[in-house]
Amino acid sequence: MQLKAILLDLDGTIYRGSEPIPGAKAFLRRLDQLALPYLILTNNSTRTPAQVSDHLQSMGIVCPPDRILTSSQAAAAFIGQGRVYCIGEDGLQQALQKQGIELAESEVSHVAVGMDRGITYAKIERAARLIRAGALFIGSNPDRCFPNEGGISPGNGAILAAIAATADQQPTIIGKPERAIVDIALARLGVSAHEAVLIGDNLETDIPAGVRAGVPTVFLLTGVSSRADLTSRAEQPTWIAENYAELNHLLDLWLAKESQSSPCRITMHALYSGSQGHGTPYPYALE
Repeated sequence: MQLKAILLDLDGTIYRGSEPIPGAKAFLRRLDQLALPYLILTNNSTRTPAQVSDHLQSMGIVCPPDRILTSSQAAAAFIGQGRVYCIGEDGLQQALQKQGIELAESEVSHVAVGMDRGITYAKIERAARLIRAGALFIGSNPDRCFPNEGGISPGNGAILAAIAATADQQPTIIGKPERAIVDIALARLGVSAHEAVLIGDNLETDIPAGVRAGVPTVFLLTGVSSRADLTSRAEQPTWIAENYAELNHLLDLWLAKESQSSPCRITMHALYSGSQGHGTPYPYALE
């Protein structure tokens, strides 16, 4: 593997709640110092890249908007051109318009659906009728719910389910766990799947997205999924890191491999071994 780019998840990987995950800020700084390109991929369709950047800045994390790829941006890139009926907030609307896509309510080529906290019966009805008339059904992300103050709130997946039931058609999903957002990220960075690594904390979204796109993955144990969850997942990560200390050690190995003159490869030694002895990472071997 010749490492040319890093793809990172956001919530649970860079920050958790309103706090940065220990080591995340330093890791991003290290990537900048190494001049190693990276993109942060988020399924959040409501925020623009500038809003995500500002949110990170409020936690002391420096990440410019051009290092962020939202599911809304990926959906706009996937659609490319045409007339689109949009259900969604600023993040999706602006992404479509910046792509040069016309927003309309009739005679559309696509129906694009992102999280919309102003969803109405009329919006669901119009979307379903347009899809039944031949418009392609695009979903920015499939997240069914998300934690909020006071409990669980419905996510974009809940909106998609209502439209799908009425239109009798399932959407094409752009965000994780599907591969489209990863493919679009690779194209933006100008690298192939085997030249990148995807790092994430979620075994239901991040790791499957990488696997489906053919990108090696790191399961970072800083967020929603646990090591025990691995036993129930068909799509397995390439490496596991308990924290950013182990992730930095992995990066050392990848960079060391590139500096060697003779061919070598990083292979799995013991996927589930985690740390051995005095905290030395050992889920891999360099050959």
